[in-house]
Amino acid sequence: MTPPTGKRRAFYVDATMQTENGFIPSVVTEDEPGHTPMRGSGPLASPLFWGDDLATARQIAEQANTDLGLTDSDVRDIVTSSFRASEAIAEAGRLIRSMVSEAVSYDVASGDDPSAGWFLRRVTLTDGDVIDQDDPTLAIVDSAVASCLSQIAWGAWGDRDADSVLRIDVRTGRWLRER
Repeated sequence: MTPPTGKRRAFYVDATMQTENGFIPSVVTEDEPGHTPMRGSGPLASPLFWGDDLATARQIAEQANTDLGLTDSDVRDIVTSSFRASEAIAEAGRLIRSMVSEAVSYDVASGDDPSAGWFLRRVTLTDGDVIDQDDPTLAIVDSAVASCLSQIAWGAWGDRDADSVLRIDVRTGRWLRER
């Protein structure tokens, strides 16, 4: 099965997919994390159940994949690529949590137009290193903390002038308004 994205999809079944009615297969997409259990979609849909035992469920999955033109090797490659994608996302999450946990302060700023909202301008880490707008890592940290920092900034500042800066000290939870 090759969707319009050009990525292959394969059916997959393992022991964790057993229910009281049988095994619910999943569709795994090449290079994408996770899987989609075939539980049915919509109020009148029902899940697919493939066999009462794992061997039968795997035989059905193998036949479904063969019908899609996939070999056993293709299926292994698709599933492995999905596991790698999931692991890459998990590693990125660990990296973000590590950086965020080492933050001493966050500087959030408003743009030239106060109605544009707040953005993360700089992060100071415990070792004195600074992640600023010239560092692409700032976008990663920003995605992890932006909504929380924006709420703090709005609560601390409210209506503000353009080009305002608010420094939030992570250790104390206090903020300092700068211009």
